[in-house]
Amino acid sequence: MSAGPAAAPSECREPAGAARGRGAGRLAAAALPVVFVPIWSSGYLAGTLGARSGASLALVAWRFLVAFTVLGAVSLATRAPWPRERRTYAHLLVTGVLLQTVQLGGVFFGLAHGVPAGLSSLILSACPLIVAAVAVPMFSERLTGRQWAGLALGLAGVVVCVSGNLSGGARTAGYAYTGLALAGLAAGTLYQKRFGGSVDLRTGTTVQLLGATLTTFPLAMAHGGLRIPLTGQALGSLAWLAVVNSIGALVLLFVLLRRGTGGAATSLLYLVPPVTAVLAVPILGQAITGSVIAGMAVSGAGVLLVLARAPR
Repeated sequence: MSAGPAAAPSECREPAGAARGRGAGRLAAAALPVVFVPIWSSGYLAGTLGARSGASLALVAWRFLVAFTVLGAVSLATRAPWPRERRTYAHLLVTGVLLQTVQLGGVFFGLAHGVPAGLSSLILSACPLIVAAVAVPMFSERLTGRQWAGLALGLAGVVVCVSGNLSGGARTAGYAYTGLALAGLAAGTLYQKRFGGSVDLRTGTTVQLLGATLTTFPLAMAHGGLRIPLTGQALGSLAWLAVVNSIGALVLLFVLLRRGTGGAATSLLYLVPPVTAVLAVPILGQAITGSVIAGMAVSGAGVLLVLARAPR
């Protein structure tokens, strides 16, 4: 008779393993933005080091080939599931071309035509607003007034951050290429959220990198060739860009897109310019300005408004 009442509390009590699992999941979700922003920012630093070594668009092409080879080997070694339908492969190839070839190629040609790096970063920072505006009708996503205000505030912070580094002199073609890079980033993000949500991240990203490789190599051959200097700085930049940025940063972005709205995920890109400026102090020896510190504070407040959950 006493066994029934004694067993009731244990039945209602949550298993310790389940509680720990949920706690670990919340910790991982909170850590994603903290890891994503520095990794994404590091691409600008590694790219700058590669450019200083004399590598040009060839560095972009080779990074895609190396990343495709590494992630393809990981997919085969771990027996990751590959897509079964041909149209899925087509969608993944399109996403890779948009996110990789169009975005990075547009940035490269824009810089080559005189667009300042700060202004290029500012133009691409409009991506979260574009993604949020399109995702609302396309995916029936809902953003509160607080989140829209946060997106606008984040962009304002980027403007403050790069305001001291803007200069003129770029040709119209340079701005057109940079605008094309912005379109590639926004369209690729939306395309991935629409068609890439159910694909294994290992094999899906491998197929995307194949599309980027096949389209970038002809561009590099036509603009400077495929030769890169065989120096430690150039090869180190290539390895970092291929493994950490082309694989790690993109996979983290896709995870963020699966866990939340497109606008919320891409709002973290507002933190990239100020974090890049801070990391450039010890790595590139560049000085940090008051506008960077102020812009980081404003962008950080905007991102918090976007990501903070409304009280229940």
